[in-house]
Amino acid sequence: MSIPMIIFSIILLICSVALIAVVVLQSNRGSEMTALTGRNNNASGKGQTAKRESLLRRLTVVFGLIFVVAVFVMNIIVSAGV
Repeated sequence: MSIPMIIFSIILLICSVALIAVVVLQSNRGSEMTALTGRNNNASGKGQTAKRESLLRRLTVVFGLIFVVAVFVMNIIVSAGV
């Protein structure tokens, strides 16, 4: 295994774990589990929640793009036999 393969394998591993974590942290907009959690939907701090969701959405896109680019580069490395 060459050095570029090792580097991109590590990048893929880190991106995949980060992508899973960011997706799991996002709230599901369709189902509100207020009965289970006991939270009130009209609670104060909705601005903070919107900022958090926006940040998580951006991080999802960034990690997803890095993941896809790393997969393409790994494919090129493997097909070139480096």
